[in-house]
Amino acid sequence: MRISVDGGSFKVAIETEFEGLVDEASVIYNEALKQTKSNDKTILRFLQTILEHRDSDDAIGYAVLGLLGWYHAMINPVENQDIELNLPNILPHLINPAGDLTAFSANEKGTFLH
Repeated sequence: MRISVDGGSFKVAIETEFEGLVDEASVIYNEALKQTKSNDKTILRFLQTILEHRDSDDAIGYAVLGLLGWYHAMINPVENQDIELNLPNILPHLINPAGDLTAFSANEKGTFLH
């Protein structure tokens, strides 16, 4: 199984077996989440690991599995097929979950007023 991460300014990928993958990825994600105490900080930690340790296969593998664990827990269950985590498409929805919903709201003009 191939797991690719497209961060917009970088692309990395790992090849691995599916058996036990979801459990391992979930453990990595949950351990990082315990340490950072925030989903956003956990994702940033994995992205920082990818950017700072591009030459280390172990670090890249850890970060990609962590992102896969996050994806599995928060977005969609992972199935036994190649997957590409396209972060520029995913992350804006995490930052602003309501996203385009306010575009059709009669109250949209006052949504972000203080």
